Amino acid sequence: MDENQITGTAKELGGKVKGAAGQLTGDKRTQVEGKATEVKGSAQNLYGQAKETLSDAADQAREFAGETFDRARERYPDAQRVYQRGNEALRPHVQESPLGLAILAGAIGYLLALVIHGRR
Repeated sequence: MDENQITGTAKELGGKVKGAAGQLTGDKRTQVEGKATEVKGSAQNLYGQAKETLSDAADQAREFAGETFDRARERYPDAQRVYQRGNEALRPHVQESPLGLAILAGAIGYLLALVIHGRR
């Protein structure tokens, strides 16, 4: 449980108690302050829940990516070597003319998109 969830729940409960006390005594200001504290606590609790959910999703994505990488490494053991050779072959060209290579890569990407998706 996230710290924001705990703090938010405590504020929410405190706000309910304060609002109920204001209602019992007939003090409108205390009622409004209690409701405001309750709403703030509820928002903080929801923030904590969202934060925890996103953290869990990121952990799952990281785990999935790691498993996928491991499976790919098993299926294609030469991939690392081929990548290294390609990297070594392209490095001098990139250093010599990075803009030209970027334009070429963009053009290739555009042509691939046309081939895959066709004209609309």
